[in-house]
Amino acid sequence: MFRFTKSILVPLSFPVFGCQVDRGRLTKAMLLVLAFWGLSTQLVANLAPRAPSGLVWESEIFAGALYYAEVEALISAYENQVGEQLSPGDRGKVGLKVNTRGGRGIGTSPQLLRALIESLELRGFARNDIVLVDYSAHTMRAAGIMPSLGSAESRFAGCPVIALDTGGYYDPKWFYDSPLPPAFQQEPALFGEFSRKQTLKEGDEGRKSFLPSTLLFDVDFWINCAVAVDDPALGVDGVLANATLWNVSNSRRFLVNQATASAAVAEIAAIPELQERMVFNLISLERYQFIAGPFFNSLYSRSEPKLWLSSDPVALDRLLYDRFNAHRLLEGFPEIEPMPRQLAFAASLGLGEYEKSRIRIEPVQAVVGEKQKVQQIMAPDEKNALN
Repeated sequence: MFRFTKSILVPLSFPVFGCQVDRGRLTKAMLLVLAFWGLSTQLVANLAPRAPSGLVWESEIFAGALYYAEVEALISAYENQVGEQLSPGDRGKVGLKVNTRGGRGIGTSPQLLRALIESLELRGFARNDIVLVDYSAHTMRAAGIMPSLGSAESRFAGCPVIALDTGGYYDPKWFYDSPLPPAFQQEPALFGEFSRKQTLKEGDEGRKSFLPSTLLFDVDFWINCAVAVDDPALGVDGVLANATLWNVSNSRRFLVNQATASAAVAEIAAIPELQERMVFNLISLERYQFIAGPFFNSLYSRSEPKLWLSSDPVALDRLLYDRFNAHRLLEGFPEIEPMPRQLAFAASLGLGEYEKSRIRIEPVQAVVGEKQKVQQIMAPDEKNALN
């Protein structure tokens, strides 16, 4: 699909899905466009590198799940692979996209975030420049990542916390465009507009899912800290979903069925300005849920002492899909069939590998340091005092 601007014809989408991203109006002359293109190429060259597709690093989680040694070992493995250490760039900030959709029961582990923050500190980032991002202030509070309403500052372990739904964190010029109507529970004002019109025409606000300006324009790179839970529309609500649907406004409208959800996930994931600064994904298997999602149900949650890191979100979701189905069969439930279509869609757009034969899990040995040994025998309140 194409959209005409005042100066040139610009491809804005992958035509196979019939949706688009509006990147703003281009009102300058062609010479200025070419100059900007040259500057963009230079900026892309300075981006943190991505590891090869299909490569997943795995670390066993030590007893106590404090994560310090495991996170450090995995990040070091990534850095050795790409030949470059993570460090502050021109923007001097890093974003952590967390997932608190299921509240405290199935959200990104706060202790995993503390360990990741410490590893980033060792690489030169001040805590004030490590920004935690998720969509909902309500679920972030429920998960223990955003302080209560009575708190003066929104911080976690000394790091700023941003809830995208509190306003001011979406750029009106950057959005994913789809004719699907808004969801009433998520965007009540837009739903009222849709009810009156009965149709959504090009340019209507209800068609737009805005992109998070913090992760596009404020950080050198961002890390996707996902969780694993099944979802009726997505099949697997994991790495791809956290980087896409739970990163934009007006997203629940895509959960009408698997076709719309899969197409939206793949296309949003392929938006260059969003995915180019996502260096890797981090996901713990200490708690994941294979059925009855997307909200937490302890009866169908399982635990494995494993932590995964990969630049390939598609490969991670394929591994989660296989685990979900294995547990479903074991417990007498039907498998998730067919395979979630966002995996094949995203792979076709060059975002990763979904065929098992092309996915390689590489074990990483974490070494427990003195700090981790001490914390394993400390009381929880003493551990918090250390952080």
